[in-house]
Amino acid sequence: MDNEMKGYYSKKKNKLLNDFNVTIELLKNTQKHREIITDSVKNELVSEYEKIIPKIPYFKGYRQRMFNNMLLITAQVLTAYRVFKVYDKKPGEIWEICHAALQLRLQMIPKIKKWIIKTAWNTLFRWIMMRRAKKNVKETLCNFELEYIKGNGGGYDYGIKYTKCGHHKFLKEQDAEEMLPYVCLADIALSETFGWA
Repeated sequence: MDNEMKGYYSKKKNKLLNDFNVTIELLKNTQKHREIITDSVKNELVSEYEKIIPKIPYFKGYRQRMFNNMLLITAQVLTAYRVFKVYDKKPGEIWEICHAALQLRLQMIPKIKKWIIKTAWNTLFRWIMMRRAKKNVKETLCNFELEYIKGNGGGYDYGIKYTKCGHHKFLKEQDAEEMLPYVCLADIALSETFGWA
């Protein structure tokens, strides 16, 4: 795509590494993951993430923001996949670790911010989605192709159908396609936190 910026995150490497370190420390302090996240494994995770940062896709534009943030989560999952695969962890086991980390990070979001997203933002977002669904709008944001669809009178009023997935493209480029079904599960934790349907 023409609005993709290669290497954008290289200049934000220190902030991304600091955030990643916070996540690892949160995970390391849980009883379930204390034995898995040793100092040696932590160093491997940080080193691997540092290699991945310049490869993370970034797309210009305000409307791309949510997808850029989701691709950052995918990059962290990719990091865990590469490190824990060496320790013979299966994709499902790796996802359990990543999911726990994501939930810990989501718990750190201030309640007021969650409330704002659940109320004002979600109301606006649903209104926009409904308008686009009525017009059957199709668009591309980041490496995601979306089709806004009207409900069938059953379980939903309107929704988004993804016809092309930026996570898939990124993981395929990084030879980590087997993690794709698990990356999609991140939507559940995000939906539960922010009240998305």
